[in-house]
Amino acid sequence: MAKIRILAYVGSHGFGHISRSLEAITFLLSTRPEWSATIVSERAEEFSRTLVKNPNWIASRERIVFRKAKTDVGIVQKDSLGMDLEATEAEIRNFRDSKSEWLEKEIRFVKAEKFDLLWSDASSLPFVLSSELGIRSVFLGNFTWDFIYSHYKKHTLDSFAEEIRREYSFCDLGLILPFSCPISCLPKTREIGLLGRKPGLSKEAARLQFGFEKDVLYYLFSFGAYGIEPGRFRWKDWNPAKERIVTSGTELKGPAPNSLGVVSVPPCHYPDLIAACDFVLTKPGYGILSESFLAGTPVLYTDRGDFPEYPYLVKALENSFKSSYIDHDHLYSFRWKEAREQAEAAVPIGDPRLQRSGTEEILQSIEELIC
Repeated sequence: MAKIRILAYVGSHGFGHISRSLEAITFLLSTRPEWSATIVSERAEEFSRTLVKNPNWIASRERIVFRKAKTDVGIVQKDSLGMDLEATEAEIRNFRDSKSEWLEKEIRFVKAEKFDLLWSDASSLPFVLSSELGIRSVFLGNFTWDFIYSHYKKHTLDSFAEEIRREYSFCDLGLILPFSCPISCLPKTREIGLLGRKPGLSKEAARLQFGFEKDVLYYLFSFGAYGIEPGRFRWKDWNPAKERIVTSGTELKGPAPNSLGVVSVPPCHYPDLIAACDFVLTKPGYGILSESFLAGTPVLYTDRGDFPEYPYLVKALENSFKSSYIDHDHLYSFRWKEAREQAEAAVPIGDPRLQRSGTEEILQSIEELIC
């Protein structure tokens, strides 16, 4: 098998891009010991510290190099449940002004390192680089940013969509994940199976590892790096006698007034924590949906603002998950019982793609493309 050097540009809008790309890349490198990868991201190296017990990471980490750099803008968040579209527009304009400089720098780097494959999750600009240098390229994702930006006509973000669409058009192959939005800018696509991190422990073993009590319900707060201010919650209505809130990181931005009902877990293999909990409370995103599905944990989901990916994620939740919607008022007042019972009673229709291995199909696709 030929040596393959992968250059992967991974966006930093949430942890979903990083977690799934690292899951796939470490699988590829553990399966193909001749391969190596350089991962360009603002947060990937930080995230990799959670992989210490992942066997694929252990097998491949000596062949992974990280470079810290911005690959796109995404959407600027006010907090986990709200967006700042004016700040997003300003950042996009700044990023556009630096595109030529970015490309010149990356062209020099790629020529010096002689990469064989360019990977992007899910930025558009790297495909301009691959086209100029004649390097094969793959897209990985469940949406493209031209689709997202075209939604925001009032904030003029849609004016950037056509430029981004042109950049995506240079991609050789789009690997489209489940829960996807409409994607029309990629010339050639392939729908692949579910990609996400799996728990390494059974539910019983995970609960034992985290010291969870019997006959107590545990709700995992999964709201990403921005978290939620504890002051939004009506803590006087919270009864921690038989229920616990579980956090790991910054899901609550500060101490909770009723800290007896909050379990703070140090950094760990997050899918094990998902498996240990009875429910996940979250805003829908690809990463938490894929990992909740693979852990078999029901999902209670709330609004995340006017983000155009949201309806497609909700459709997946309604069809393929034990899940239920919970509005912000019920969330902040701890009125979770009705949503919990609806999630427990849900009967998923199922999606055959969720039973397929996304990692295996990525490997097959890359080998067909470049080997």
